[in-house]
Amino acid sequence: MEFKTLIRRETGASSSQFWKAIDIWCHNPQVVNRRLLACVEILNIEIYCDIFDIFQRINTLECSLISTKHNLDHIGKEMLLDMIHISDKASDTSNENNICLHVTKQLPRIPYVFSPGIEFSILEKQKNCVINIHKSFFMEKRSLGPRMAYMIQQEKDGYTSVNVYQSKNTEHDPSMEWLEKKLFPSMLKWMISESKPNSLRLSSLSLVSTEKYAKLYCELKEKYSAKLIKNWPENTDPMKFVYEDIAIAAYLLLLWEKERLEKGTKNLQSFLDLGCGNGLLVYILFSEGHPGLGIDLRRRKIWDLYPPEIPLQVSTIIPSSATVYPGVDWIIGNHSDELTPWIPVIAARSSTDCRFFLLPCCSYELDGTKYQRYCASRSQYSEYIDYVRSVCNECGFKTHIDKLRIPSTKRICLIGWERTCEDVDIRENRIQKLISAKTTFTRQKNQTNEAHCTDGWICDFKPRDTVEKVRNCTQLDKTLIADIVNIVANQLLHEGCTISVEEPPRKIWNAGRCLELRQVAESIPREIMIRLRKECGGLQTLLKNHRHVFRVAQGKVEFRIPGREGVVEKSRKKEYPSPRTKVKPCWFYVNHPNGCPTTETKCNFKH
Repeated sequence: MEFKTLIRRETGASSSQFWKAIDIWCHNPQVVNRRLLACVEILNIEIYCDIFDIFQRINTLECSLISTKHNLDHIGKEMLLDMIHISDKASDTSNENNICLHVTKQLPRIPYVFSPGIEFSILEKQKNCVINIHKSFFMEKRSLGPRMAYMIQQEKDGYTSVNVYQSKNTEHDPSMEWLEKKLFPSMLKWMISESKPNSLRLSSLSLVSTEKYAKLYCELKEKYSAKLIKNWPENTDPMKFVYEDIAIAAYLLLLWEKERLEKGTKNLQSFLDLGCGNGLLVYILFSEGHPGLGIDLRRRKIWDLYPPEIPLQVSTIIPSSATVYPGVDWIIGNHSDELTPWIPVIAARSSTDCRFFLLPCCSYELDGTKYQRYCASRSQYSEYIDYVRSVCNECGFKTHIDKLRIPSTKRICLIGWERTCEDVDIRENRIQKLISAKTTFTRQKNQTNEAHCTDGWICDFKPRDTVEKVRNCTQLDKTLIADIVNIVANQLLHEGCTISVEEPPRKIWNAGRCLELRQVAESIPREIMIRLRKECGGLQTLLKNHRHVFRVAQGKVEFRIPGREGVVEKSRKKEYPSPRTKVKPCWFYVNHPNGCPTTETKCNFKH
């Protein structure tokens, strides 16, 4: 085999660290290869074979012929072993001289552009090396992986290298840049990274078929995404929210299909989405035939774009005996905020057959207050997941946990699919104790505004305001904003350092000094700071909103010197024909005692 070294770097990683990184790459390639939606393991065995021999067999394999002779959904272990002429014999004992063959079927995010394919990984632990070979099913489409074979090796002198197999088109293959700038840095990061204590380790999509999910996700994406993204009326990012809710819908549809198969019924499940927000998940599930309802305390602009039959309702949900839903099969809590810990309680009290799907995001307690973590060694998110799971268990559910494939860092969902076998009164007493304990804690914490429990529910539960507050410092009085900016500017100018400006006429310009945000805050009147603290981000956000004047980084603030940095407003990041008309006045030209240090030609703003 002739492999040419593409990149080689000293890492000092041990053999165990190297194989930890290889394990991540083999089982979760989608974390680096963004073309992938999912991969399905087909084969993982030890074989008695020379690594050069098995490489040649696989490298000359024509997987494109499979698509014409076989159904791609039914490619399995026996077919692959027959294709590469290997006996189905795995070693009974661990033998470092054996070769491990790991094979996955890889599925694309965009199937009309990229071809599904098979990834062969040949692992030889004795030599600390892995050879990867990607084979596409359809040659007329773009490949999901590099078209040339490549080898990752941990060398004895502490160096790690990526080597590519020599072929006619190797030198011009763009995959080489991806191997060097994407895969290799990720491998190095995985080698040196340490596992966080008490962190949640979950494989994604463990409760549904990965292959079915990839297929259904692409179908729903093609069916719904284009129109929604094009006409998105909200201020949020349509790419993020549309694709995320499509992914959640695909997961739920497959979960419910699995449930129907297990129960032997064809009746589609009904659902209730509490805190449905933009209602997109309700729209998709209802359009796919499931009867349901979405409730939120605020109407969204996008609701008007849905067909009139989509069941969306404006209502404030306060957990009580009136908020039980005996006729609903599934209760959904998708980023349901303060209702999150109440979802399993409501499901448990609605009926003995009500199930729930819960995707926690913001952390809230049962009384609607923010959840405070108790263990400093854990992240608030992982601790909150455990807290919500404990609530689910107390409510009598056998709770499943899974990780979704969505564009979000909060991807762990909890599913109350089954109930424990116990007396209803025993379960209800346990739920009551859970709620009462929270009530007692709240009463001790705040004697002047006691929480109390009536009929098994917390009565002074605090929902969100029905009118969403704009909390980014943009709604403050313009005169007040100008005053704050001037106060901060004067603080920076006081005893500030000067620079020599080369622009004619040559002059000395006060560039100000660098101050801690804390020092700047002390110079602002207390009543103004109180108003600022009610805004999201406070003083820091206000200063960042004036990025044409200030630079804020690492808790410090200073002037942004005009003419020395390309400062373009966010709304003007697109390419404009030159010369561009300047509309916004230059703050330094109007307010700085030395004026603007540069000429209007070089300044981004109007003089």
